[in-house]
Amino acid sequence: MVERVSNIPNVTFNTSDVGNATNTLEQNENFYDFVHILYKYFIPILCIFGIIGNALSFRVFVFTSFAKQPSSVYLAALSVSDTWFLSALLVSWFGSIDRSRFASQSGMLCMISIYVTYVTSFLSIWYVVLIMLDRYIVVCHPLKGPRMCSRQRVLIALTIITTFAMLFYSHCFFTMKTDQLDDNERQLCRIRESYYHVLRVITYFDSIITFIVPIAAVFIFNIAVIRAIRRFYFRQFQMSHGKMYTSTSPMFNILSKAQVRLTVMLIIVSTVFLVLNLPSHGFRFFILVNDFLKRRQENFDLFLIQHCLQIMYYTNFAINFVLYCACSKSFRRCFKESSKCQKF
Repeated sequence: MVERVSNIPNVTFNTSDVGNATNTLEQNENFYDFVHILYKYFIPILCIFGIIGNALSFRVFVFTSFAKQPSSVYLAALSVSDTWFLSALLVSWFGSIDRSRFASQSGMLCMISIYVTYVTSFLSIWYVVLIMLDRYIVVCHPLKGPRMCSRQRVLIALTIITTFAMLFYSHCFFTMKTDQLDDNERQLCRIRESYYHVLRVITYFDSIITFIVPIAAVFIFNIAVIRAIRRFYFRQFQMSHGKMYTSTSPMFNILSKAQVRLTVMLIIVSTVFLVLNLPSHGFRFFILVNDFLKRRQENFDLFLIQHCLQIMYYTNFAINFVLYCACSKSFRRCFKESSKCQKF
């Protein structure tokens, strides 16, 4: 059982899993039709909308005055990663709709799509972790902020995370193969039998580094930052009402309102990230645990539920532009600026 590998192939209902479950469709017809319509119409709309939104976000983070913020580098990298993920998802969706055009290239596209999905899903999760780590240092330890969150250190962190992802997930090129189908000469990606147990171990490790560790880290950083911002506004309220004339807190003296507003926006982004990621990853973890305990069950209802949760997961890659516009006055102002090169 290697669940992560099926993330991209499962966006089409032309997989062997659906074929094996044909006998149960009569009992799940309404649910199946609902999920099928979502994949047929919602996925391309989501991908196109997300790609455009991420491109516009990238312009703001790189080519406007917003780029002066060190965290803008993380946000620009997140926009690029999300765009690549949505592009791979759109290619996979288009291949499932137009089989004839992709018949001779489906094996190659499948392999590339899986690799891109592995890498970009890992990067998107860990870029959010780095963003919240950056906010945690700036808000909770402001004296260390200028040194620990410099642009140079940001670029080093991005390089390490990106290099690790590209190297680690290159395993899909030798743990998987393309098989020719007899009916229409299409090619599908399959696991090499000799690497099945290796890929199973990799999948368990992948669950740790893409679910347990980053989700826990984002949650902890969010709680710590929210408490620090609450203290900041409480002391500001006391100052404005004459109840506190001086403050010896480094956070109160150094932290600016602009930094706090940016942090609030990023807290909202990371919270939405948690809400959209937890169901899909939690369900995947549930399947992995049952597989580890040898209690795997072939249940078509679970199969459809998994696809619904995956749609929530895919939405996370396309919604950030809306969150930036809704939660940040600074982002909206910079969005209206004319593009200009900023030095990184």
